[in-house]
Amino acid sequence: MTLRLRHLRMRATTSGGLYGADIRFGPGLTVIWADNTKGKSTCMQGMLYALGLERMLSPRREVPLPHAMTRYLETDSKERHVVLESGVSLEIENGAGQIITVHRSIKSQTDNRLISVDFGAVLTNETTPTRRKDFFVIDPGAALREDGFHYFLEEFLGWKLPTVRRYDLPDGKLYLETIFPLFWVEQKAGWSSIPAAIPTYLRIREVHKRAIEFIMDLDVHKLELRRQQLDGLFVANAREWHAQWEEIGRFARRSGGKTEALPQNPTGNADDLARAYVLIAEKADWLPLRDLLGRLRARVAEIMAIAIPDVESSADESARQLQRLNGKVEILNGERVKVYNAKQLKSADIASLRRRIKSLKEDLQKNQDVQKLQRYSGAVADLTPDHCPTCEQALIDTLLSQDALTAVMPIEDNIEYLRSQLRMFGDILAREEQGLRAIEQTIAHMDRDLVDFYGRIRTLRTDLISPGANPSAAAIEERVRMENRIRELESIQSAFDDTIERLKVLSASYIDLLNERAALPADKMSPKDKRKFEELTALVREQARGYGFSTFDPDELTISEDTYRPQKEGFEIGFETSASDAIRLKWAYQLGLLELDSVEATNHPGMLLFDEPRQQSSAKVSFESLLRRAASAKQRNQQVIFSTSEELQNLQQITTELDCEEKIFLGYIIQPIFSS
Repeated sequence: MTLRLRHLRMRATTSGGLYGADIRFGPGLTVIWADNTKGKSTCMQGMLYALGLERMLSPRREVPLPHAMTRYLETDSKERHVVLESGVSLEIENGAGQIITVHRSIKSQTDNRLISVDFGAVLTNETTPTRRKDFFVIDPGAALREDGFHYFLEEFLGWKLPTVRRYDLPDGKLYLETIFPLFWVEQKAGWSSIPAAIPTYLRIREVHKRAIEFIMDLDVHKLELRRQQLDGLFVANAREWHAQWEEIGRFARRSGGKTEALPQNPTGNADDLARAYVLIAEKADWLPLRDLLGRLRARVAEIMAIAIPDVESSADESARQLQRLNGKVEILNGERVKVYNAKQLKSADIASLRRRIKSLKEDLQKNQDVQKLQRYSGAVADLTPDHCPTCEQALIDTLLSQDALTAVMPIEDNIEYLRSQLRMFGDILAREEQGLRAIEQTIAHMDRDLVDFYGRIRTLRTDLISPGANPSAAAIEERVRMENRIRELESIQSAFDDTIERLKVLSASYIDLLNERAALPADKMSPKDKRKFEELTALVREQARGYGFSTFDPDELTISEDTYRPQKEGFEIGFETSASDAIRLKWAYQLGLLELDSVEATNHPGMLLFDEPRQQSSAKVSFESLLRRAASAKQRNQQVIFSTSEELQNLQQITTELDCEEKIFLGYIIQPIFSS
């Protein structure tokens, strides 16, 4: 994960001929010097533009380069030439040693959303044969599709940008425009905040944190995402479990049964599932399904061993059975009417309870609103029963006896009373609803028994009017009915067994989720993250002291684990620092991120660019310390680029003692290009 700038080329065809600039960058520190308004920022912004990163500066789609590359160009002799066409090329290298050259038009007939990439070092070795491929930027999909340049650049750098949450859109990728400000500080807005001026218009939640988490390769966001994913998986597991529980319950109820001891919520205890079984209503009792199946199978075996009687021999028994069944139907119908009446009363009670609860919730909300208004206004209402709470007028002539008036309950007590009422009525409602379900189940059992009784009555009546030699239809039907009942109960048992197997799978997943959640660090940060923050804090303190930070003792500086910004005693550093100390702190933070990459595994590209780092008239001694610190990047195989208009004599007194490259431009950086 390395980015090295190798060569910048800017070209402009003007009314006065071809103009341009070539700047080669080496390893370690490169210092570009030119006077103000001579083209330093043009070159720095030109490199950003070449990489399609101008939206790091602004959401506008306009070219971020000044007039020298877009409208007119001034020369050292004060001439002005109109820019006819212009473009920029940038040669870069990644950590694998691959070199590409990107070309992008600035002012041209070619659409500037097109970026052409030569796979080779065509600026530093123009004889190298290369292949070229075109990509697009700025338009939607540039970071997501194969023909998008930022998708290509992400792969070229060896990055895998994370998926992050957004405010009003689905989750999406963390864009390159949010990462580059942490190591590429442009002059206009780049120095306005610590650690970086990261664009927020992309609607990414906590974009500053997400960018720093990525550049430092922290586990904290991954852990938080995994916690959220686990929460979602727990919810999905519980939802699927409850759906299975409800489905087998409905299936059992259709046949006059119910599940027993089957957990409604996920469990990791296999014994909880092993204890579950199905109960079937049989007359006035509830029998375990397996026991009832055993009885029915034994009864069928007995019946099958007996020959089917004829109508004549069973006529007396059929008559007695018919009489008994008619009596049972009469009794059952009477009980059914009573149960239906009980259901209607229960339903009315439930409806009344729901209305009461709704009214209590409305009263509670109104009282909470009044309490909120009192708290916001700072006024405490002193309610008395004989004064109007609005105009304070005494209430004397009323329909109620004044002797009966008592103290009004305070708003806080009233709220607590309403909450207790809600809890009480909620408990009552739950019990009533449970009772209603029991009544509905009883009605279902009665309906099923009535259907069975009426069917048997019809069969017996048919037997009594049939010829005596015919086989008894009632005996045949009893066998068929019992066999059908056995098949019905077997289907319930089979469905229940299938449900148990599915719940076992969900239980195993639930255990895996529990184990994974338990394995996550109790703290939001992993030990590796904490070590990185300790290293970064030490680097920032050390550099702040070296740069002359004086607002307070640099040893009091820490990096917040919540905001990732510098803080003192838990408070984020803001206006209490001087402007120059704020710049020193920004130097320390961003150079600290660079140096952290040499001691910890991070996603930092190992390069840092400062455009005019000596902001707010930072002292000469501070700037000298910054240059000396930056020059050590070469020892770590890193790259630092500074552009400055510092007084040249002072600058050269410093750089002559350092291992760095100087690029000195005594006039405009963009000069005439003469053909060989």
